[in-house]
Amino acid sequence: MISVNRTFSGLVIIIPTIVGAYLSGMVYLAEGAAIPLSAFQIALVIAVGIFIFRKIASKELSFYFYGLEMEYLVFLAIIFFSLIYSPERDEGLFDATRYIVLIGLTYLIYNSVNTLKELKIICYATVFAACVVAIPSLVESILNPEVAAFNYINEGKKIIRSSGAERDPNIFGSNFILPIMLLVAFIGEAKTNKKKIILFCISGILIGAVLLTYSRSTWVALFFGIIIIILYQRKFDFIIYGFIVLVIVFLGSEGVRNIVFSVGDRVVDIFAGTSEDSSRFRLILLETSIYMWLDSYTFGIGYQGFSTVFQEYHPPQEVGGVYEPHNEFYKILAELGLIGFLVYLFILWKTLKIGWNSVKNYQKERKSTAISLALFASFFAYIIFFQFLGGMQLHSILTINIGLLFCASKFVGRSEETELAV
Repeated sequence: MISVNRTFSGLVIIIPTIVGAYLSGMVYLAEGAAIPLSAFQIALVIAVGIFIFRKIASKELSFYFYGLEMEYLVFLAIIFFSLIYSPERDEGLFDATRYIVLIGLTYLIYNSVNTLKELKIICYATVFAACVVAIPSLVESILNPEVAAFNYINEGKKIIRSSGAERDPNIFGSNFILPIMLLVAFIGEAKTNKKKIILFCISGILIGAVLLTYSRSTWVALFFGIIIIILYQRKFDFIIYGFIVLVIVFLGSEGVRNIVFSVGDRVVDIFAGTSEDSSRFRLILLETSIYMWLDSYTFGIGYQGFSTVFQEYHPPQEVGGVYEPHNEFYKILAELGLIGFLVYLFILWKTLKIGWNSVKNYQKERKSTAISLALFASFFAYIIFFQFLGGMQLHSILTINIGLLFCASKFVGRSEETELAV
């Protein structure tokens, strides 16, 4: 007899959705339309359909919640209230709907994945999907070594950045945070050097793709995420392997040397801020967000109204055409006011707390902490990343990260026999 739950398991529902999220932007069915259909959107619709069919066919209609429902409802209520006076009601309503759908995705993941084995396979699939997307950008760089030379000669002032299918190279780079964290954690728990080397080589593909984006925000986020994993595991194999490979490749390839030097220039610019106007514009955005907040009597200017209202303070020509928020937190403060800001911080804090408790509980139960630790470190890294960019609520890979993080927490206290019985 065919089991519906086994046939339409969490793997069938979630893996295509993750693959679609990584391929999003590569496959459009209606690219010129107002709402282009991406692989992620199609995969998500199919996943929801399979999930509903599985529930009905198995006559098991229970639905589980992970404990942030009240916070989500309050935050969404603030968003929709702010749309009353937002200068961008249409865009705000559209993005609010997208945010609701992505919140729903976290619950879809939470209710679809029923065993720790399924969670592990999904994490492996995430790494594989990321590699599929990363390899073309690396190949393109190898076939065009003049790009690295151009970036080196220009000393980071005007560079050519890899962005894959994404419009923003920063977003493209941030998509690799989750799989890189998983690989670093797997390396720390690997028992043999052979396995560690294989995992390191795979991580090298993803890190190479991130370096070619020249996304300093992603580099900083990865640094903090990797440090969390290494300090918790107290395993330094990843750093040792990385240093050895860097020295060997640096000495043996002029193209790699050019990339290293140009990357180094971008890193220096994080602290110097002298080679471009980016740092100055970021300070203007921060300062203006405070004015927006105060001028709205601390209630905020309305959801997705930042860019429109900002141009009332500073014409585009005054800031080089930069008017998009470069920090998710001052964006929320300016748009949703103090209450919305505090509610959002509480959601993030509670998510971090649950993730960290999950890591500690896995260790107490003498289970592998690699996945739970990687998901926690990845979520923390995304918080760091969005100190330099807006759009945190609508980031599909981050949403998947959150769903998997809560998924890992629900297996605390479960034995293998209990999982198999679910």
